Amino acid sequence: MSVDLLRPIMISKPRLVLWTVFLSSCLGWHTERSAADQIVLRDLTILTNRRVEQFNEDDIRLDNGQRLGWDQIEKAQISNDQARFNQLLSELGTPLYRIRQRLKVGDYSALLRHAETLYSRYSTRRSKTAYMVVQAVMWGRLAAGQRALAVEPYLRCYHLLRGVGDQPIPLPGKRRLQFDAETGICKEFLPLWFDRTAAASALKQVTTLIEMTATPCPAAHLYQTALVFASAAPAAELAAVSTSSKLTLARQFASILQVQREVLMGQPGTAMLNLESALSRVDPSLRPLAFYWLGRSHLLKQDPLQQRQGLLLLLKIPALHHRTFPNIAAAGLAYAAQTLHDAGDERASAALQRELSTRYSGSWHALQQGEQTDVKKPTEKSP
Repeated sequence: MSVDLLRPIMISKPRLVLWTVFLSSCLGWHTERSAADQIVLRDLTILTNRRVEQFNEDDIRLDNGQRLGWDQIEKAQISNDQARFNQLLSELGTPLYRIRQRLKVGDYSALLRHAETLYSRYSTRRSKTAYMVVQAVMWGRLAAGQRALAVEPYLRCYHLLRGVGDQPIPLPGKRRLQFDAETGICKEFLPLWFDRTAAASALKQVTTLIEMTATPCPAAHLYQTALVFASAAPAAELAAVSTSSKLTLARQFASILQVQREVLMGQPGTAMLNLESALSRVDPSLRPLAFYWLGRSHLLKQDPLQQRQGLLLLLKIPALHHRTFPNIAAAGLAYAAQTLHDAGDERASAALQRELSTRYSGSWHALQQGEQTDVKKPTEKSP
């Protein structure tokens, strides 16, 4: 046998590297680069040196801890459950992207249909994506005039925000939810609703949410009571409202609801007097609502001076709060116009109706006025 055949095979260093790569390929070994997934973002950034570790409806987590939202991704090739990834991207990517874009520019009416398609999927989840969807539903419903139906998503927003403490949840755009942290009372809308069907539907949603929540905020029960008052419940069935809360804002809210209850029962009394004496101390965010129900209370009196005071209180709302609470301002104008019409002052009534139709054209009362050929007193027993 030749001595050369027995000599150890000597391989140069460059050849050793080539052989290693070749054997790795044959044996199925993967280098870091070959194991990486390929992710193309909507801004055309291509991630080629990362792997998708986990994903669910909330987001996608990469191997370096980075998290991506479904709205950020255009397409991807991954090694872990490609079919499920494609399904979630198809179902969530475009709606979430459109919600984010419309939140950035404040186009709340246009985002509603996209947010509603995802609401049932995200309403019970606790994530940044879930908050964006639920917040979009709340603001979208308010923008669409669905004010009673905005209560339930608002309460979900509140619990999500309170659950993270002082850590803010990032949200596209400049708008941020305005609420009282202690009570949960929202400072973006007031509980004055006139659509009985919507109020009844909202009442079911809020009641279900309260039953599912371990410790509902004080506002949840107050909104629930207000929705009961706004639904078709007979006046005789309206339960008394407790004002024993230690939280000032909740106590003031309850005092206003007590006055509302008296008005709906046609018996203004102690609650009206108590609220009137404390009116200067009522929080500015609740004052338009207090004006409205005190005005309605005075109009139930037989004394002309009391009725005049009622009209002044109703007209005070559009004078002072037409920008911050346009729906309450419209309600004050509408009831004042109807009162003047019933009293025979057609000229003054017509002037208020014109202001209602021009200045508050999107309000419930203006829309109702447009559907009627003659003015009718609001038929609801509730607000």
